[in-house]
Amino acid sequence: MEDVLERFSFFGLPLHFTENTLLSGEIMPPDIVDLNDYQVDEWPSTPEGEERQKKEWAEMYQILFEHPLVEAVTGWDFADGAWLGAPSGIIRKDNSTKPVYNELYRLIHEEWHTEGELKTDENGIFKIDGFKGEYEITVDGKTVTYNIDKSEDGIVRLSL
Repeated sequence: MEDVLERFSFFGLPLHFTENTLLSGEIMPPDIVDLNDYQVDEWPSTPEGEERQKKEWAEMYQILFEHPLVEAVTGWDFADGAWLGAPSGIIRKDNSTKPVYNELYRLIHEEWHTEGELKTDENGIFKIDGFKGEYEITVDGKTVTYNIDKSEDGIVRLSL
């Protein structure tokens, strides 16, 4: 993945990773050339496969999240079975969550979540070290939204 990032970063354009598919069941046999040729009656998720899928999604998201040119990551299936009947979703066919769902939720809502209280200086300025994205900032009961872009220095100047 790092090779792909390095190769396409050369252009300096935003990078979008789409149609990612990571299985939680048996991997297709190596002799299959065209993915559409792999037709099976049943393709179940397995406990070992679910752990592999969780590890691979987390690794991919962490690498892509850290790269300054990556703007979007899209998985192909939300639920198992949508693509060739494969166990490729982050939830099972019965809508129960798989370990990958819980891991992605943890990364997004805990590890990559910024929250806290800050004090401004005498000029109403403060610096925030946070992830790029939209923030809600509340001062004296007034709330504004502020977007931290990849090119910003994290210094916020408020006029409320």
